[in-house]
Amino acid sequence: MGIPVDFPAYIFGDNQSVLSNSSKPFSVLKKKSSSIAYHFVREGVAKDEWRVTYISTHDNVADLLTKPLSNAEKRKKFIGMILHHIYN
Repeated sequence: MGIPVDFPAYIFGDNQSVLSNSSKPFSVLKKKSSSIAYHFVREGVAKDEWRVTYISTHDNVADLLTKPLSNAEKRKKFIGMILHHIYN
């Protein structure tokens, strides 16, 4: 995008096995469909372009955009976290 970045970006995830394997160069995936994105992430970690770290599934705001949330309280919490700067 042409924006210089001086420090690595953080990528948060709630799947501990994927996060653990993203920093191991000798690990392999069994599903081919996932392996392309997985290797892309692993290369970025190796170059220190980004770092992966764990976030609890109860605090992962990305779930709002990637999963149907049946729990109304969890949905309200995430929407509040995303839009807090607009209302405050």
